[in-house]
Amino acid sequence: MGTATLAGPLVPTAQAGPARPAAAAAAASTDPVFSSISGATRINVAGVVRSELTAASTLRTTEAGRHTENTTANVNILNGLIKAPTASSSQRTTARLGGGVNITSKAKIGDVDLLNGLIHIDAIETTAVATIDGAGNVSRSGGTKLVGVSIKDQHVPINVPKNFSIIIPGVAKVVLNEVKGQLGGDALIKSVATGVHITLLKPRDDLSIGANIEVTPAKAQILLPQPIDGEPAFGFAYSSRIAVHIGDALNVLSAPTGVITCPAGGTNGVDLTNSTARVRLPGVVDVQGLANTANATVTDTDTDETMTAKTGKVNLLNGAIQLDAIIATAHVEQHGSDPATSSATSQILGLKIGGNPIPVEVPPNTVIEIPGLVKVVINEQTILPFPYNGIGVRALHVIALPGAPEDIAGINIEVAVAAAWVNR
Repeated sequence: MGTATLAGPLVPTAQAGPARPAAAAAAASTDPVFSSISGATRINVAGVVRSELTAASTLRTTEAGRHTENTTANVNILNGLIKAPTASSSQRTTARLGGGVNITSKAKIGDVDLLNGLIHIDAIETTAVATIDGAGNVSRSGGTKLVGVSIKDQHVPINVPKNFSIIIPGVAKVVLNEVKGQLGGDALIKSVATGVHITLLKPRDDLSIGANIEVTPAKAQILLPQPIDGEPAFGFAYSSRIAVHIGDALNVLSAPTGVITCPAGGTNGVDLTNSTARVRLPGVVDVQGLANTANATVTDTDTDETMTAKTGKVNLLNGAIQLDAIIATAHVEQHGSDPATSSATSQILGLKIGGNPIPVEVPPNTVIEIPGLVKVVINEQTILPFPYNGIGVRALHVIALPGAPEDIAGINIEVAVAAAWVNR
C-alpha cells in the first residue's frame, strides 16, 4: 500500500495499491516498509519553495513487485533556469535471490540546460537503492550516470566520480553525482543520490544567494513501522500545484507544494504538519503561509482521519483572483464493520474573482468564469472511486478557457487540496 498525490483527476494514483483486509494490513505492519521518492528537478530557497519535485513519483509498500512511475514533457522552470524536453521518475521493489528486497528509486532527464544554458548535460540518470537481505542485514548503493556534461570554462571528466565539486566563480557551486546515506536513526537505511546539486553564490533569476537547485534527486529507504491494529488510514494534502496542458503534453511548472501524507497507522490524534513560507511563480501564483496537516486515530475498531490544507494570502494571474485565506478539509471515518463515511469542506476568506467578491462558503463544485480567461471551480469535491472509500476536495481549481491569451493558455492551477480514504 502506498501514498499518492493528485496527478490530474482528484483520485489517488496507482501507488495506493490494491485493497487489503484490515487483518492482513495489521499482520504486515511489523514487516519492513520500503519507501522511495524521486523527480526531475526541485528548487528551494530558505523558507520559500520555488518549485517542488517535477515528474515526481513515490512508493510506500511492504511487498516486492510494486512499481510506480511518472513522466513529464517540456520542463521549463523560471523562464529557462532549468529546461529539458522530457523527464521521468520511477520506483520499484524487487525480491532478492536468497530472500530480502531491494527498493530502487530512479530519475531521468535528457538534453537539460541549467542556469540559462551555462550548464548543458545530454543525459542524467540517477539511481538510489536500499536493500535488506534474508538475514535482515541492510545496505545501500547509488549514483548517477552523466553523459555529455558541459560547464562553461570548466573541465569535467567523462566518468564523473561521486560527489565531484566544481566552483563557477561568482555564480554557483556545482556538485555532480552527489551521494549520501544514513544507517539507523529514523530509518534502518537511507540511500540518497542527486545528479546535479547547484548552490547559488549570488542572486539570479529571482532566486536569492544560497538557493538550492537539484536535478534528478532520488531517495530510497527501509523503515520499521509501528504495528497497525485496525483499518489503515490513507490521505494527503498540499497547498498548490501548477501545470500547463498543451495538447497531450503536460508541463509542470510547480509540483504539489507542502505535501503531507497520513501514516497508515494514524497519528495518535496528533497533528502532523508540513509548513512552507511561500510559493511564488511570478505572474502566475503567489501563495503565502502554507500549512498542511494530517490527523488520524486508528484502533482495532475505529478509524477516524482528517486531512487539512491551509494557505494565507493568494494572488493568481496578476491579481485576477485574490483571497486572504483558505481551509480545505477531507474527513473519513469507519467504525467496526459499518460502511465508511466521508465529508469535505472548503472555506475561502476574502475571495475575489475578476474583482467580484465571493461568499466564504459556496456549494460544492461551484463554477465561475472570467470571460475569455479562466474557469474557476470552487469547493470542488470528488467521491473517490473503487477500491478507495473516501473523498477529495480542491478548494480552488483554475483552468484556462479555450482561446485564453497565450501567456496563460493551458494553465491549470490547484490551491488547497486534500483527500482522505480507507480501502474498501
